[in-house]
Amino acid sequence: MGRKLYYVLATLQLVAVFLFCGGFFPQKVVLKNDSKFIVNPEVQLASKPVFKKLVLVVIDALRSDFLFQKDSSDFEFLHGLLNSGEAWGYTAYSNPPTVTLPRLKGITTGSAPNFLDAILNVAEDDTSSNLKEQDSLLKQFHTHHYKMNFFGDDTWLKLFPLEFFSEYDGTNSFFVSDFEEVDFNVTRHVPYQMEHQKNWDVLILHYLGLDHIGHKGGSKSHFMPSKHREMDSVIKQIYEKIDGDTLMVVLGDHGMNDLGNHGGSSSGETSAALAFLSKRLKKYQSSDIQQSSNVPVEDAHPDYKYLKEVEQIDIVPTLSMLFNLPIPKNSMGVIIDELLQLLPSKLAAIKVQDNYLQLTKLKPGYEAQLEKKSAGTLLEEMREIQSSLAMAATNYNYTFLTYGTTLMIIGTLIVTVWNFQLSQEYIEHVGTSVLLGISMFASSFIEEEHQIWWWITISVLLLMQISNGKKLVVLSGLRLIRGWNNSGQKYIYDNVLHTLLKSHTSVLWWLNVVTFLSVGFPFLRNKDESEKMVSLLSVSFLALSSITYKICFAIVNGDKVPSGLYTFALRSCAMYLANENATESDISQCLVPIARIFFQICGVSIIILLFMKYALNKSTNMLNKLLSVIKFVLLLQTSSANIPLFLIFEILTSVTPDITPIFSLCLQNLTFFQFGGTNSIATVNLTNAYNGVSSNYNIYVVGVLMFLSNYAPSIYWALSLIPQSYKQKTLRLQHYYITGTCLMIACIALRYHLFIWSVFSPKLCYYAAWSLYNVVMDFAITLLGVL
Repeated sequence: MGRKLYYVLATLQLVAVFLFCGGFFPQKVVLKNDSKFIVNPEVQLASKPVFKKLVLVVIDALRSDFLFQKDSSDFEFLHGLLNSGEAWGYTAYSNPPTVTLPRLKGITTGSAPNFLDAILNVAEDDTSSNLKEQDSLLKQFHTHHYKMNFFGDDTWLKLFPLEFFSEYDGTNSFFVSDFEEVDFNVTRHVPYQMEHQKNWDVLILHYLGLDHIGHKGGSKSHFMPSKHREMDSVIKQIYEKIDGDTLMVVLGDHGMNDLGNHGGSSSGETSAALAFLSKRLKKYQSSDIQQSSNVPVEDAHPDYKYLKEVEQIDIVPTLSMLFNLPIPKNSMGVIIDELLQLLPSKLAAIKVQDNYLQLTKLKPGYEAQLEKKSAGTLLEEMREIQSSLAMAATNYNYTFLTYGTTLMIIGTLIVTVWNFQLSQEYIEHVGTSVLLGISMFASSFIEEEHQIWWWITISVLLLMQISNGKKLVVLSGLRLIRGWNNSGQKYIYDNVLHTLLKSHTSVLWWLNVVTFLSVGFPFLRNKDESEKMVSLLSVSFLALSSITYKICFAIVNGDKVPSGLYTFALRSCAMYLANENATESDISQCLVPIARIFFQICGVSIIILLFMKYALNKSTNMLNKLLSVIKFVLLLQTSSANIPLFLIFEILTSVTPDITPIFSLCLQNLTFFQFGGTNSIATVNLTNAYNGVSSNYNIYVVGVLMFLSNYAPSIYWALSLIPQSYKQKTLRLQHYYITGTCLMIACIALRYHLFIWSVFSPKLCYYAAWSLYNVVMDFAITLLGVL
């Protein structure tokens, strides 16, 4: 296939993918204008709210067991309130995608999440998700002249106009290495706010530290208990200062899985904690389950369902009722029935009817009937309406879906016919592509895709024309890769090499040092003396700066490192800070500068290599040297416990230097999953997305770093096939055409499937990201003239 046709087809694939995504992830259509009271508006307008003030404390990723289960919870003060009846607890079901932006939309508007919000969740400067024109709980508070103060996650300041808040101070939600300062910057406002309660009617606090700990160390991190106690002390500090006319609500926006990630639909991710706190509640009866339970609960529930379960969006009509506000127009929530006790019976009945009529307006063609229906009957009917609305919350753009799928089918036919030949290589490629394509129609196969790639990789290895000795070495390496991390979304194993090495830090870190040095070896293969000197300096600076950064990063995050490396990092920071008395607390000041120095060295090294090649015509082994620089970047963007895997990669490439395109394709996919990646948003790793990024957030820099950190092993094996012929490239392109076409057809056919947003949609996003990388990399290599 000619070069021009290849690039036309590659571009066509990218256009088709983004056309399809544009139709599959449209902005949700919402009802405009603000809501008004529907049933007996004059009675409701004349009524007084149950509470005068609201304190809303959002603890990011507060899973239900963190609040209610003995082995997982250290909220002693809150436990006392739950047992005395001054607090009522619930497990709040958080609709996927379980990331902050869509969940805050759900908590404030009561509407179903839009998957596009999960993607925009990392776009700090994005304004397309703004709720200025959409009816919400905060807009109703603002309209009814409640003074609101906000402190915490600045996602709120993206969602709502600043004029909603009398006072505000945002903290950045994505610097996940920060456990303490990000919460201190919220808590420092609490004493003043408690002493000046006349200055606000609604106080919103959003804490991020617990979520950050989860991302770094998982749900059982040793930092968790102290963070629980810290949050509990904040709750106590506030509760002891407020009076009976103030309602306090403590909740998580979502939960997390055992690895500390979230975004998917597992029980841990969707089970968030919720508690209403008020001295008044003691006079009334909490849910039957709570009355018969002693908190914290002794038994651990694998489904994380503790006390009574409600929908998280039920907070919206419930708070609207308690503060006598109209329910936001797009709310799909249903009033939590226990809290109806706080209203006079006649007013409570009116509020339930109002909720019923408001909810039925969201379901076209539904005949609302109030006559002779009790509040209990209406609540039950509303639950059924709520379920049906959640199932049909998206409006697809079928024109874009049709165009995108049609272009993919056309491209698939062209590239398949053009490549057709009866050879082992072609049959292996087509067989792999068809097998993966068929798997796109089953949610379980997508969730456990790593299993498919494992068996395909082993099969391809056995068919390779290499000696049995080499096959044995490669097979051993693959088995180590396979056992390194937990993969997939259904099962978690305790005994993996990743966990074992983290408990033997000396072995881990010396393996890391050896890996960094091994990646630099191609630099040292030179014939010219001047090249040798330049190469030696480049390797030295790249290795030293990257190793120093990873050690400092580990120390700042509370990970153990060998004493020798600890001393080395401390002295390096002391030199940078020009402070001989630098201590461990000073190391954090060096992280951003060291990372930037590393990236600058990478840039200078590449410029020198290109200059020596094209200006002096004397660069030896230039391609491998450029790849070594890129490998150093990939190492920096990889978690410390995964870095030794690159040492195995180096061994495999030395054993099979002439890697076949199909084996490279297998390793690109297999290693992505064995690094801990999945087809779920929950495993998108943000830990290394901020290397070298200061408080001046740049979405494009963070986006590139995030891509590199999540696709590092795949990029390694994709680059291992350079240089490659256009015949080899078209076989790879054919694979992504076939699997992409099947994925698009599956998404259309299963668009109303239960797991469309938690399984199929994330897979589509991963596919689009990798397709973009392949096209950009192909164009970049061509422009550089490497091939």
